[in-house]
Amino acid sequence: VSTQSTWGISIVGFIIMSDVLSESSERVLCLNFNQDCSCLAVGTEDGFKIFSCEPFRRCYEKKDGGMGLVCMLYCTSLLAIVGAGQQPALSPRRLQLYNSSEQKSICELNFMDSILNVKLNKKRLVVALEYKLHIFDISTMKVLQAIETTSNSRGLVGLSMGEDISYVAYPWSSESGTGDVIVIDAINLHKVSVIKAHQAALSSLVFSNDGTRLATASSKGTVIRIFDIPESVLVFTLRRGSVPAQIYSLSFNSTANLLCVSSDKGTIHIFKLNTDQKKNPKEGRNVGSISDKLSNMIDSVRDFAHLKVRSEGSVRNICVIPNGDARVMVATYDGFLYQFGLDAINGGQCRLEKEYRLLDSHQS
Repeated sequence: VSTQSTWGISIVGFIIMSDVLSESSERVLCLNFNQDCSCLAVGTEDGFKIFSCEPFRRCYEKKDGGMGLVCMLYCTSLLAIVGAGQQPALSPRRLQLYNSSEQKSICELNFMDSILNVKLNKKRLVVALEYKLHIFDISTMKVLQAIETTSNSRGLVGLSMGEDISYVAYPWSSESGTGDVIVIDAINLHKVSVIKAHQAALSSLVFSNDGTRLATASSKGTVIRIFDIPESVLVFTLRRGSVPAQIYSLSFNSTANLLCVSSDKGTIHIFKLNTDQKKNPKEGRNVGSISDKLSNMIDSVRDFAHLKVRSEGSVRNICVIPNGDARVMVATYDGFLYQFGLDAINGGQCRLEKEYRLLDSHQS
């Protein structure tokens, strides 16, 4: 990793409105909600945009070439951006920390391989390559740890948001299976556990904001598992369906008692994680065993609410439950943001309330 810094990193300030308000036939390359789900970052073939979700408005836009990754740090002016490789200055091997208030790059990190994912909180920045994970101190951009991994072509990595206690999780393949997860302490930089989460390779993983729960899904996509952290024991098995599916996204609400799951089947499932539905922690040690499979069939939790996204075919999407638990927000790669009403008490079918266009910023 090589680093170029033009001035000290500041993580204060607010997103400002850009003067650029033109329409185009651009294509969405990446979508990321910020840590409290109040904003949405959209990378396109032309550049990137930042939207406020409530009220919906475009807060910032920069047209400087294709952006393959755009990540916010809450609602601050600090963004982590990675080019899509359509021009030399926007290499997929270069990470820029960009200050939207000053409208300039404040730090650049160059890697030997393409950057597949980036996660950040107020203390740490994590960069995922296919065979390596880099952890940085976000205040100094000093490399704290470089971790060799098994093949991680999806760039899967999770980072919890705590400042005093924070965890990183990433997939690991071993002789016993391909669905393991390694959890490390992001502050003290030591291994916490190895979780045997699934028999098949992982397709998605996410921490709750406080880092007390980790949700995982495999390439089969029929079951989602929830583990208590740092104990790393299985506490919930969630049944998405019986037909295999590609999981697009997993997301906890702010209190980690709801989880929303999206897949290529077009239906988004919301699960309620009641404490009286918890599994015996001992069961988390034998994922994939005959007794575990039988237990999953009997004890698995079904969704308590659901919704259908109005998109042609299996359009990729990401979903979140913002603060208040009254809404589900769904952003799709065909350029829409949907808001559904959620009855957090009774569940059932979620009703579409609002629909927005992301590629021209006009409400429909």
